[in-house]
Amino acid sequence: MFKPASVFIGLRYFFVGQRSALLVSFISLLAIAGLVLGVALLIIVLSVMNGFDRELRDNILSVVPHVQLIHQSGIEDWQSERDNIMQMDSVTNAVPYADAEGLMSHRQNARPVQLLGLSATAMPAGLASVLTRYNLAIPAQGRVLISEVIADALNAKTNQRVSMIFPAENGRSTTVYSFIVEGIFATHTELDQSLVIASLPQVAEIAGIPNRAQGFRLQVNDQFNARNIGFEIINQLPFGYGFRDWFQTHGNLYQAIQLSRNMVVLLIFLIVAIAAFNVISMLMMSVMNKRKDIAVLQTLGLSRGDIVGVFLVQGSMIGVVGIALGVLLGVLGCYFVPNLVSWFEAALGAPFLDTEVYPIDYIPVDMRWTDVSMIAGVALMLNIVATIYPALRASRTVPADELRYE
Repeated sequence: MFKPASVFIGLRYFFVGQRSALLVSFISLLAIAGLVLGVALLIIVLSVMNGFDRELRDNILSVVPHVQLIHQSGIEDWQSERDNIMQMDSVTNAVPYADAEGLMSHRQNARPVQLLGLSATAMPAGLASVLTRYNLAIPAQGRVLISEVIADALNAKTNQRVSMIFPAENGRSTTVYSFIVEGIFATHTELDQSLVIASLPQVAEIAGIPNRAQGFRLQVNDQFNARNIGFEIINQLPFGYGFRDWFQTHGNLYQAIQLSRNMVVLLIFLIVAIAAFNVISMLMMSVMNKRKDIAVLQTLGLSRGDIVGVFLVQGSMIGVVGIALGVLLGVLGCYFVPNLVSWFEAALGAPFLDTEVYPIDYIPVDMRWTDVSMIAGVALMLNIVATIYPALRASRTVPADELRYE
């Protein structure tokens, strides 16, 4: 089918023959443009969705506990208990904590927050890296660290005093505490909406369990098996423990990312398919425009298989050029999307993503060459399939009918 004559004529039709008819040339350009845009968009969108998935695994789940152990009456000797938990094969880190929810206020501004108490001797790796980046550490008694989002909402700055109101619960009356802001940080995740960090002893006292830890925030070696690991850990600990895993706190986020990824990829894949099948229209018009040329080629000795090869080569070249340009545009787009988003944010004066709605406040990109190869391969296959019918239609041309009046 792909004899030298067929390849030569097919390439000639692609590079030169399009100028023989303005309409055919315009449709050919549309077919190529559709492939370019479809392939480029699919690469960029898939890379961005991969980036969200990567950030969930590497960033969000580094500051969110995979398993959170909660003791009903608090843990007095949490150091020994932590040592026992750290000996379990599935646990990579165990951090004692205490937390309390309240209302933080400053200069007639108020915001609900979660006060998280941590020990300076046992820090979560994710939060430790965030605090190190801002040259911060677990604050002393009477001091707190607040996120940039909370600081902006309250118009609070470092070394200023803020108040926190804690509601009545567990037999305690409503209490008010005053803190000094020791530092401001940003995780660039949804935690920034409510996270305030203080020392473990102070938060334990506020929570009504002085000199105790409320539980442990665990990181495990298989984060997607966190629930089963949680049950295994509970079975090895004394009575009084309960747990919740990250699927309960952030599982909806993971499912949303996966659903969005699949739906967006499906929709743009349909765009690629439509662009590929636009080749049918272009080749059909090319066949109608070249019926006499086909008849002459047949009288010169080209078989039906050779004619099929001519138009398969022409259609395949459209696919190769369109997909190659699409891959180039998509790969370049993956590198420039974060800068482009930053430029839009600066021009509009507003963030493109807000952690009130989205899990992070930046556009992550994780381009994978396996995905690029898969997209290019599938698009090329669809394009070749789309050329088969016009090529077969061209091969059925009867020379006597087309040259009867010549």
